Amino acid sequence: MSGGTGKGRIADADLDLLRDKASIVEVAADYMKVRQAGRIFKALCPFHSEKTPSFSIDPAKGVFYCFGCQKGGDVITLVRELESLDFVEAVEHLARKTGITLHYEQLSAAERDRSKTRNRLIDAHREAVAYYHALLKSSAGAKKARQYLASRKLKPETLERFQVGWAEANWDGLTKHLKTRGFRDDELTTGGLSLRTERGGLIDRFRGRVMFPIFDVTGEPRAFGARKLLDDDDGPKYLNSAESPIYKKGTILYALNWGKAEIVKADVAIVVEGYTDVIALHQEGIPLAVATCGTALGVEHFQSLSRFTKNVVIALDGDAAGQSAAERAVERAYLDAQQRDMSLRVLTLPAGSDPAEHVVARGGEEFRRTLQDSVPVVEFRLRARLQGLDLSEPEGRSRGLRACLPVLAQVADQVVLRDYTRWVADRCGLDYDIVFLEVRKALRGSSTPGPAGIKQASSQVTKEREALKLALQFPDLVEEHLERLDPDDFQVPSHRSAWEQIRRGDTDPSHAPEDGVRALMTRLAVEPVEGVPDGEPGDRLIDEIFTRLEEFAVTRQINEVRSRLEKLNPVNDPPSYDALFKELVALEAARRRMTIDEPAGA
Repeated sequence: MSGGTGKGRIADADLDLLRDKASIVEVAADYMKVRQAGRIFKALCPFHSEKTPSFSIDPAKGVFYCFGCQKGGDVITLVRELESLDFVEAVEHLARKTGITLHYEQLSAAERDRSKTRNRLIDAHREAVAYYHALLKSSAGAKKARQYLASRKLKPETLERFQVGWAEANWDGLTKHLKTRGFRDDELTTGGLSLRTERGGLIDRFRGRVMFPIFDVTGEPRAFGARKLLDDDDGPKYLNSAESPIYKKGTILYALNWGKAEIVKADVAIVVEGYTDVIALHQEGIPLAVATCGTALGVEHFQSLSRFTKNVVIALDGDAAGQSAAERAVERAYLDAQQRDMSLRVLTLPAGSDPAEHVVARGGEEFRRTLQDSVPVVEFRLRARLQGLDLSEPEGRSRGLRACLPVLAQVADQVVLRDYTRWVADRCGLDYDIVFLEVRKALRGSSTPGPAGIKQASSQVTKEREALKLALQFPDLVEEHLERLDPDDFQVPSHRSAWEQIRRGDTDPSHAPEDGVRALMTRLAVEPVEGVPDGEPGDRLIDEIFTRLEEFAVTRQINEVRSRLEKLNPVNDPPSYDALFKELVALEAARRRMTIDEPAGA
């Protein structure tokens, strides 16, 4: 079948040619040891653990099948599963490996030009990677770079694998090289490899720096990170490529292309700060490390990682762990991780050593054991807030509680919130009920930005999902209930967007404007409704779910009115106080009517 993409629809003829030209045996051999057994080939299955090969490849039919885990399909499916790619990414990956030019149907002239430009820029970066790497190995001017990398204990074979390079200190070495390879001036400037001077000429963007190529998840070069070495270089220590048509720094994680398979197996990714940290960890047998490319760890990074694992460990060196900047960065990462339902932990290394120094000095196995010392991100942040406070005195305990409240206010999961409320009470030597009341007040009045639903009980999010499932799977049964809930009654932004679309009469997930909403609707369209493993839900169940969401909405209104009442003085402003009090009574009565027939345990 054809694949849909933002570029257009991949032509069926190209897909047929790809399946015919891409040898499934050769592709499989890139990932596993394959041996021939008659007309078929066999291997240990890469998708589950086994000692006897049950993974079979039929080159004549171009298919594979595992008799152990029952995975099977064609060469495109094999790449999708092995690389954790979507259909279009897998097709484009195979097309580049086999030299097939894909044709996208229903493309405008502008879209065709953008596609051609994108491919040219990737080709230019591929040539630049080879150019810089060759200079590192053989140029006399790269001596200092080789000494620096050797001081970091990075082996030649490691530098070869990661294609680390060197940019000479001259003005236009790469620019001249790429122009001899047929690349135009506009391609070099658009791709961020060259800069235009005031006189109109071109010079290299990177000069006198160690070059770290940045690849996308499929292994295509998109950009560079460059570390300065020369004493007369007054630029930043690290200089990264500017954003371009092929590079968005907030979306790419360094070395994810090399580590993704091991991350899937281990079900955890380690995020470190520097490129050499990543390379050293991979070299010492920890191929789980990735790094951001000059940006803070954000929601799009978590989106990329979520394709391979839900578990992330941030590794901090001991000197940085106690700094407020590190705590703020971890806070932002936590808020973004919650949006992707990711589990986030923090590992603090001994003071004076970064991850690269630590793993080189102590070895990969010791570093793996050190990972067990990581703590949940909320605990890390609470400990940071309490650090340096004298909790033996009442004033210190009070300051400690105040410092912890903003952290607790950002915890979405109510079970986690309850446990950490008790944790703070124990650390500060305070009564749990006192801390609980303060946390509740903080939740009611917090203006701290956080992920959707941080002030809602987990049951609110669950009921929102159940309502969306009902509307997507049983639109005819739910039609009469749609007007009962406004989009604003949904606290999770993606849920709100999905409900807006559904209320317009459109239940097609592919019409959602955002990737996250599209993925959410696709999942909920097939995920069983709770309590309805098969068949149709009854009227009572549908009504209960919508009534509960209405109750949540009224409860929020009640909390808002109560908060406003607490700020009013009934003596100074009796009319305003009386009006708000009547509103509160009416809302409470409305909520009682909703719950009067509620079944026990609902």
